[in-house]
Amino acid sequence: MTVGVGRQHAGITGQVENCQTVVFMAYATAHAHALFDFRLYLPRGWCASRERRERAQILDGVQFKTKTELGTAMITGAISAGAWFAWAAGDEVYGRASKLRAACERAGKGYVLAVPSNFMVTLPSRRKAAVAALARLIPARYWERRSCGRGCKGHRDYDWARAATASPRHWLLIRRSLSDPSDLAFFYCHAPAGRPASLPVLIMVAGKRWPVEECHQQAKGRPAWTAIRSGSGIPSTGTPCCQCARSRCSRSPPPGQQPLHYPQLRSQGPSPRAQPPSPAAGPTPGRCQSAQTRNPRPRSAWSRSASPKPAVSCAWPPRR
Repeated sequence: MTVGVGRQHAGITGQVENCQTVVFMAYATAHAHALFDFRLYLPRGWCASRERRERAQILDGVQFKTKTELGTAMITGAISAGAWFAWAAGDEVYGRASKLRAACERAGKGYVLAVPSNFMVTLPSRRKAAVAALARLIPARYWERRSCGRGCKGHRDYDWARAATASPRHWLLIRRSLSDPSDLAFFYCHAPAGRPASLPVLIMVAGKRWPVEECHQQAKGRPAWTAIRSGSGIPSTGTPCCQCARSRCSRSPPPGQQPLHYPQLRSQGPSPRAQPPSPAAGPTPGRCQSAQTRNPRPRSAWSRSASPKPAVSCAWPPRR
C-alpha cells in the first residue's frame, strides 16, 4: 500500500487525480542547489481511517497538517538546526500562509512569496487594495525590464515594478510578461531591517523559485530516484547574489598593476590558457545551443536589458 495516495490536486498536471503530494524544500545559492527537506502530505481521509493507518503502519502521532503547515515546519526546522539562509521563496500556496510569513519575520529572514491576484495589501495611505487593482495604477515609468535568471533558452526577461505598502519593510513585486502584458504575477516581499531590498535583489530571489522542479528533472533518470506524481516546492535561497559577486571580485591585483573591470577584460581577448573552441566544433554538449550562439557582450550583474537602469530603483507610490 502506498501511503497518502488519493484523489487530490496534482501540481504537475494541474488536475484532480489519484496521486501523492509531497512538499519539498530546496537550498539554493548562486552556484548550485539541492533538495534539502521534504514532508509527505497525508490527506484527511488517511488520517481519519484507522484501517488505512494500521495497514500502512503510520505512527499514532502523525496528524493531519495542511501543505502550508508542512512548509512552515520545514522552514522553522531549518532555522532551528542552524541552516544559514537569507531569503525564502515559494508559490501562491505559501504566499497566502500568514503563519509561514510570520515565522520568517521572527527569525529575521526575508521572503519573496507569490500571491494570488485577490491578495489584499495596505497602501501607505492606509487604504486596502487587491494586488490586481494596484498593478493598473502603476505609471509606465516605474516598470523596468530585467532578467530573473537564466533558463534553458537564455535569460528570462520580464517587466517588473515594485509597489510600496504601509510597512517600510514590505513591498509588492509585480512581474509582467513581454509577449502578453495582461499576464501578471504578484509577489509579497519582506526584508529585515538593515538588509538591502532593491528591485534587483527582489527579482533575484523571485527567480530562485524553481530549484525544486529542476532537481526533479535532473534526478528522474537516476536509479535511486522514486518518481513522485505531484509535488509542491518551497525553496529557501542561500547567500544573496550580491554577496557572492563581491566575494568573487575581492582579489587584490599584483603590486603596481591597476585592477581591470569586466569590459576591459573582454577587450583584451581570451586568456592564452583557455582558447575558445572553433565554430566548427559546435556547441558544448549539455548546454543550450541558443545560449552559446548569442553575440557575447558585457552584461550587468543584475540584468541584461539594453536600456540603462537607474542607480536606485523606485517603488510606487513614492513615500512622502
